[in-house]
Amino acid sequence: MTALKAVIFLPMIFFLCMLQRHCSAQDKIKDLGKISPADFTLSANPIIDSNASAVILSDVGSVHFTGSKQNEFAYVYQRQTRIKILNKKAIEGLATVVISHQKWDDADEIVDKVAASTYNLENGLVLVTKLEKNDVFENQQDKNHFETKFTLPGVKEGSIIEYTYTITSDFYVDLPSWQFQSIAYPCLWSEYQINIPNLKSYILVKQGIHSYFIDKGGEGHENYRISQKKGSTGIGANDKEDLNISSNTVLHRWVMKNIPAFQEENYLSTPKNYLDEIEFQLARTYDGEEYHDYKNSWRQATTELLAADYFGGTLNQGNHLIAESVAKLTAGNYGALEEAKAIYYYVSSNFTCNNYYNNRLTTDLYDVMKKNSGSVGDINLLLISMLRKAGIKADPVVLSTREYGFNLASYPILQRLNYVIARVTVNGKVYYLDAAHSELGFGQLAGNCYNGHARIISDKDSGSVYFNTDSLKESKTTLVLISNTDKGIEGTVQSTLGKEESYRLRLHLRGKDQKDYFKDIQTSWGEDMEIGNGGIDSLNRLEDPVKVYYDFRLNQPAGASPLYIPPMLGEGLRENPFKAAERKYPVEMPYLMDELYIFNMQIPDGYEVDELPKSARIALNGDQGMFEYLIANQSGMIQLRCHLKLNRANFYPDDYSNLREFFGYVVKKESETIVLKKK
Repeated sequence: MTALKAVIFLPMIFFLCMLQRHCSAQDKIKDLGKISPADFTLSANPIIDSNASAVILSDVGSVHFTGSKQNEFAYVYQRQTRIKILNKKAIEGLATVVISHQKWDDADEIVDKVAASTYNLENGLVLVTKLEKNDVFENQQDKNHFETKFTLPGVKEGSIIEYTYTITSDFYVDLPSWQFQSIAYPCLWSEYQINIPNLKSYILVKQGIHSYFIDKGGEGHENYRISQKKGSTGIGANDKEDLNISSNTVLHRWVMKNIPAFQEENYLSTPKNYLDEIEFQLARTYDGEEYHDYKNSWRQATTELLAADYFGGTLNQGNHLIAESVAKLTAGNYGALEEAKAIYYYVSSNFTCNNYYNNRLTTDLYDVMKKNSGSVGDINLLLISMLRKAGIKADPVVLSTREYGFNLASYPILQRLNYVIARVTVNGKVYYLDAAHSELGFGQLAGNCYNGHARIISDKDSGSVYFNTDSLKESKTTLVLISNTDKGIEGTVQSTLGKEESYRLRLHLRGKDQKDYFKDIQTSWGEDMEIGNGGIDSLNRLEDPVKVYYDFRLNQPAGASPLYIPPMLGEGLRENPFKAAERKYPVEMPYLMDELYIFNMQIPDGYEVDELPKSARIALNGDQGMFEYLIANQSGMIQLRCHLKLNRANFYPDDYSNLREFFGYVVKKESETIVLKKK
């Protein structure tokens, strides 16, 4: 389903052909600062449409290595970007540039050589406004993470902006990834070059659907002066010596030309999975005598994660706060399942998650207990530690949430993993727990955790587990009863929600009054219907489905004829979610769908049926889905049974036409009305 290509080792492809050292006029761009009046006029290009608020004229990045006093090697990342501003919509998002970097005790990243200019064309002349050095600011996000930020001066509609900067980083394990395609703006030229010593071997992950204008590799040679631990290699080691090293290098250059902005489509997990991009991670190192693997298997990555202080290394350590809390929570409970639930609900209801994109400990467990807050890593690793303290088997499971993108089952690229949950075994049954969301019941995960491959991190039971949307079934039942009263056409609605919709409603109502929820329903109907006596059951019983109910009255003029009654009320699909005639990317529904709607209406006195929708039943691609609409008029009662079911959550682009036609039929059918007339 994904557009990810096979994972390959860079040296295996980079030695196949030599890099073109001299570029012709067709495969290079203008140097920094060389802007002429002609550059302000964009040639006709099909990728630039009326919706484009800016065009990336060129985006060029490069990486080469240098020696480091801290960690043997450092990489130097340089970027030069040139953009044409077409209208004001783009100014806020593009005129301010933010560069993230980090600093630790034994390694850091340095941002320097920042330069930026704004070019405006006035009376045929190019006027330049340069960024001043004192307009570049550094903001500290936390102890180790920083942002360098600047705003280009004098930007307006029609401006060309250009900026460049350099990052020198000791964190050579993960080289900067490169996106050739932008979510918001078309790009005329995107280029990335690397120059890597053969002492470091990286894997490369490619994804996207557009072809390369240039894709050439070759060999080079460089000399490096590095700082190395005496007798061996090691990151952050003490007792070092300086060495001069000569090494062959791997060269490669990628260029994409005329790349359209990414067109977001409904029911796509995240554009990040399909943008044209390349990504790198260290696979092995060579110390002059032998190769050393670096997390190039899940077994090795698991071993390192279990030993790391920021992950598994602290889970079994003594902590009097944890011991005291567990003793109180398990006192008087009978059985392991009750104890596990007591611990889970204590953590989920008393600890607030402030970062859902960090699966590591940002501090120690003692500090997490004192603060009652932390990242998803802090909270769920604390949960695991407490469960283990109670003698319950619990292990962390690392994964990537849907909005964060796919991770690979075949290779551990750890920066693709942003989330951690707990795998708990009680009385031989496995439960997956997430205490970072206080609205989740025991054994339930939020829908965004269903993103394919996940990895159990355990010294005994390590392995892969898959949370696929095709295994997540969402059922909903709605019952509508309409009776004939002296006040008009009145009725009741009662809906029993599925697990995911129940969770989302609990999340939506956190800290809110239920009255606001029913006001929204009233607003959606306007003057056509009045609702009252609304209520929501099981909001606090997290393992039960939520039930929503309310009374309503249809506003119809007294004695009016004909009367138009929409039998689906507000429950039906009002528009086709798949409007585009064609689709490039898969359809990724969040779950399987099973929605049952039952409508019973007593025909008002003095009226009879003039028009009644016809019954119908259609199937989607055989057994992949069905829609059933059965309606009848018997003994003064109109009865409707409407059933929409999808047995598949993910569809290839080749299936899109049938899916679009299927939902188009559903929308049309559910919009039909019952027409009553006076006898």
